[in-house]
Parts: sequence; structure tokens; C-alpha cells
Amino acid sequence: MKVNIFRIGLLFFTFSLFSATVVRAQNATATVSTDEQWHRNRVDNAYMNKQISDAAEQYKEYAPIPRIAFYDIGYPKDAAEFKELNGYGLLLVSALSQDRTELPLKKVYAMVDGRQIELRQIKQVLISVPAEESRTIKTFGSYRMDALYLFPVYLRMRKAELLVDFAANRNGLKLAVFDDDTPEILKDLPKTEPAANKNSDEAINRFMKREYPGYFDIK
Repeated sequence: MKVNIFRIGLLFFTFSLFSATVVRAQNATATVSTDEQWHRNRVDNAYMNKQISDAAEQYKEYAPIPRIAFYDIGYPKDAAEFKELNGYGLLLVSALSQDRTELPLKKVYAMVDGRQIELRQIKQVLISVPAEESRTIKTFGSYRMDALYLFPVYLRMRKAELLVDFAANRNGLKLAVFDDDTPEILKDLPKTEPAANKNSDEAINRFMKREYPGYFDIK
């Protein structure tokens, strides 16, 4: 039986601050943000590439933008899968930069109650943006990193901030701010933290292959 997989697609691109992101180019200023978007689609290269291409076209007048990050979170479909995954979902981050030294990202992390929780990276690929994607290059740069991180699902049910540190020039760039208003599709999932020292690699690999096909070959 085919199962419809739900995900909250949180595609948010950010250059400076979450609530009032400022981009300056040729004395122009713009505030940039996106809305939360619900979708059922698996996320593959074509899907993410389109988000980046569309954003590059939308904000071309502010080019060159020094750096940008997009993200998407894949969640367990039910409580049984939540348990199998040890309370994790997966976070996909696509980061682009004009400066090669800024990638790969130094770290991706959450801040909860003043405590920093660094997310564990499980896959990474560095990409030189093809020349035919000239609009993306002009707006966001030639250098891109796509990476998957284990995302503790309980963080989405707490007041938390999701941030990234670039390898150079920029720390603490906010990807998202979560509140404690649990999204409807997550209400049946436990709010427990992942158990320490529990091996769920096999289940995570299956989940990764299902939710993010086209990014990585899972062996």
C-alpha cells in the first residue's frame, strides 16, 4: 500500500536576521522572508534547485548577495516511525556563497533555553554551480553546499532558533525561529528527546533514501 508522506516544507532563505533580513546592493534595501509551506512532495535535487533558481530571479536586483541558506525538514510519518528513528527527522540545508572559503558550513545548531544543540551531519556534497545557471551565480554565487543533518523532532515543538555558522565571515545566521505551537501533523508524535547511545542508523538510512531521493546514494 502506498503511503502519503507528509512534511512541513520550511524553505526559508535568510541573509542576516530572521524577522527583518536586510540585503544591500547599490544603495537598495529589501526585507526578505518566506512563509511556511505545507507539502507532500519528496525533496530531490530538482525541487531544491527550483527554489534556489526562483529566489535568484526574485532577488536579482540585490545581487550579488554574499550568502544564503535554504532548508527543509522531513518528519516521521507516525509514532511508530518516530520510535524507529529514535525521535529524529532530517534537516536538509542548501547554502550558497560568493566566497569559496565560507563553505562547507562550520556547523548547524539550535538554541533552546540558552543551550546550544549542535546537529549531527550525516551527508554532505559540495557543488560548483553550473555556468548555465548564470542567474543563480550572479545573485548567490558559484559555491554551494547541500547537507543532511539529524533533526531532533522535539525541537519543532519547543521555542527554539535554528542557526548556521559559515566557515568564514558569518556566524549565527538564523534559518528559523520555532514556537511551541505544535503543527497539526506532529501532534500525534511524542515530545521526547532522542535516547543517548541508541543506534538507529539503518532506519535513518531508509528514511533518508525515501524522503530525499536524488541527493545521495544510500548503500
